[in-house]
Amino acid sequence: MRIGILLITLLMALPLFARDVYKYISEDGEVIYSERYHPDAERIKVTDSKRGSSQPQGELSEEELAAAAGEYASFSIVSPSDNETIRNDEGSVPVGISLDPGLAEGHVIHLYVDGNKLDSDVTQTQVILQQLSRGTHSLQAKIVNSEGESLKDSNSITFHLRQAAVE
Repeated sequence: MRIGILLITLLMALPLFARDVYKYISEDGEVIYSERYHPDAERIKVTDSKRGSSQPQGELSEEELAAAAGEYASFSIVSPSDNETIRNDEGSVPVGISLDPGLAEGHVIHLYVDGNKLDSDVTQTQVILQQLSRGTHSLQAKIVNSEGESLKDSNSITFHLRQAAVE
């Protein structure tokens, strides 16, 4: 046990013993980083990224600010894929949604199956549609803010649900 604690303490102290890093440009024009000194090298200050955050706590990143303003870089239905055939006797279809950046506070996703909005708002990117009847269905998603305004529409996909025949 003592050896384990000693080993962990030594590993945590390793960054304190880190050597200087130098940057220089070789004769070929290649940028080289090294721990060895070179006459043309520029010394680079290396900071421990674990000690502090790149942004002050409480401030939002540019992506988060863009999402809060309704500016999503990407938003699409990734599962099921367009024109996919799904075999499920219970009528359950897993849906995967991709969006970047993540859903902002106060925003929700509305899912539309065959043009009809589902009753519940979605805040997750993985959903299971249940009790769908067999046949061809269309699926689309929309990001909506707290006022009910549509901010971004996903791609519209078509999928086919097959169930075992009842005889």
